[in-house]
Amino acid sequence: MGRNGSEHHTNQVFTRAIKRHIVAALVLLNASGASAAEQLIDRLAAEVNGHAITASEVQSKIQKGPLVEVSPWPAQENDPPAKVAINDLINKKLIMQKADELDIEVTDETLNEEIKNFLARRNLTREQLMEALGEQGMTYDQYREDFRTQMIINQFQGREILPQVKITDRDVQSFYLRHSGSMAENIRLTLRQLQIAVPPGAVDAVKAGKKQLVEKVYQEIEGGMPFEKAVKIYSDNESARENGGLMPQVFLKDLAPLFQNAIRDLEEGRYTRPIETPMGYSIFYVTKREFSGSDEYLKLKPQLENQLRQEEMNKLLGKWLESQRRRSDIKLKDNA
Repeated sequence: MGRNGSEHHTNQVFTRAIKRHIVAALVLLNASGASAAEQLIDRLAAEVNGHAITASEVQSKIQKGPLVEVSPWPAQENDPPAKVAINDLINKKLIMQKADELDIEVTDETLNEEIKNFLARRNLTREQLMEALGEQGMTYDQYREDFRTQMIINQFQGREILPQVKITDRDVQSFYLRHSGSMAENIRLTLRQLQIAVPPGAVDAVKAGKKQLVEKVYQEIEGGMPFEKAVKIYSDNESARENGGLMPQVFLKDLAPLFQNAIRDLEEGRYTRPIETPMGYSIFYVTKREFSGSDEYLKLKPQLENQLRQEEMNKLLGKWLESQRRRSDIKLKDNA
C-alpha cells in the first residue's frame, strides 16, 4: 500500500478523467455493488473466518483493478491474476476484521472532511469527482465506502505496523549506496592491514610455508586474537608492527580492485580472509567505516527515507499476514 491509502485510491478514480492530475488505476467495486440478479447467481470463492469472498469480487478486481490493494502474499505479483486477486482480497478481509477487533472506525463526518481536504489539496471540484465516477460506473456512495475502507486500513497500519518500523541514518545511507552504485565514491575507511610477504623468486617450499602461516594467523584471529596483536606478532611490515597495522584514512575507490571487492561489504569490526597478491598475503580489518555523503544524497534523503520506510512496512505487513493466516480459518473453494 502507498503512504496514504485514501489519497492513493482517489488518485485511481481520476486516472482516466483527469490524467494530468493523477496517475493510477481504478479501485475495484466491492460485492455490494452487484445487482440483485448477480447476487442470486454469484458463487463463493473463499471464506475468511466465516466471511465470504465471492467470485464476482475476484472477477471485478481482475477486470477493473487494482489487482493489489493490500498485499498478494503468499502469491507473487507475477502469478496468474486470479491467484493474486483472491489472496489480496483475503488479506484485505483479515485486516478489516482485525481493525474491527481494535475498534477502528471512520465516522461519516471524518470521511466527508477527508474527501473534502483531498479535493482541496489537488484543486479538484466535487463536479470533477462526480464526472470521473460516472465515467467509471461508480456511484458516490460506493466511492465513499471504498475511501472509508482505505482510511481504516491506513489506521490499522499506523497502529499495528508503523510502530515497528525503525529507520536509522545508517539504514538510509546503505539504501542509497545499494541503489545508486556509488559506494566506492562515498565510503571512507580506516583500516588495519596485516602483511605476510613472499619474497620475489621464492622457492615452492617458502611459498607453501608462507601460505600455511597466513592460514594459521587467520585461524587465530577467528579464535579471538585481537587483530592489532596479530599484526604486532606476525606482520612482515616493521612500521605496521609498531602501530598495529593502522593505515591512513582512504576512500574505498582508492583501493586496488582486489582489495575493494574483499572490503566493500564489511562492517566495522570485521576482517577479510587472506588476500593473495604478487607481494604475498594481506588481511584487512575495518576499524571505521564512514559515509561521506554527497549533494545528491542530501537532496534525495527524504524520498529515500519514505521509500525505505514503505519497504519495511511491506515486509512487516507480510509477517503480520503470515501470522494472521496461521491462526485464521481460511477456506478456498476448489473452483476459485
